[in-house]
Amino acid sequence: MQNNKSPRRHFLFSSIAAAVTGLVARATRAASTTEPMTTHMRQGNPPTPPLDTMLLFERGDESNGNPITHEVLSLIHQEKGKNSYPWTIFSSLETHHEIGDGCVHCARLHKFGPGWAVGLHSEVYTHARGVALGANIEMTNDYVGSDEQTVIGLNIQAVAGPTPMQHGIQIHDSGAKGAHFQTAIHLKGMSTTGIDLSGKFGTGIHLHNNPLKLSEGTPIQLDDAGKIQIRYKNGKIEFLNDGKIFFHLDTSAADHTA
Repeated sequence: MQNNKSPRRHFLFSSIAAAVTGLVARATRAASTTEPMTTHMRQGNPPTPPLDTMLLFERGDESNGNPITHEVLSLIHQEKGKNSYPWTIFSSLETHHEIGDGCVHCARLHKFGPGWAVGLHSEVYTHARGVALGANIEMTNDYVGSDEQTVIGLNIQAVAGPTPMQHGIQIHDSGAKGAHFQTAIHLKGMSTTGIDLSGKFGTGIHLHNNPLKLSEGTPIQLDDAGKIQIRYKNGKIEFLNDGKIFFHLDTSAADHTA
């Protein structure tokens, strides 16, 4: 059989192959000059808990120099669009487990020194109108079964330890101009109970030097059934039993000894 590949054609094919090989080699050498992306990056020798993770960054330092922060991962995000929905970090978990724990985000802090430390920190600098929130929790419940369930927006749990902790929730207000809250805790909604103190406390509510204020006509209930009440209405302090007034004091009357 006659060979159709002439020496000239063979030389042309060899030249093209050599050129392509050279380009690939140069591209490989250029790519090798950058830091490769790996699933495990480590600096120092920090203690690492057992983790079944796909991507792990570790950093162990002993820094005593300039007072600067030391990050393991930093994300910088800026959005200047007027009609936009910027989300710097999005985490989503779908789970069907029946035994175990499900957690979208876990923050664990081991504090061994006297310095200020926090498990989760949020800073908000408000420069425009509208709503600004340090943390937002949105809850939805579409379970329609008959089994008992508990859905809680925020759960703060004191776990076992030799020393009690001081405050479950603290609203810190310096009182300086612009550095305080007009209302420390604001409850809005149509709940059955606003605050339920079902635990065992030495003092249920300690107001110190702060007054207790009610709108006119709002009663104070003195029994679980809510039948025995005291209220102020139309210039009178009224005592009620099951909605019926059985005694009242006229606040416009002259002072007298009971």
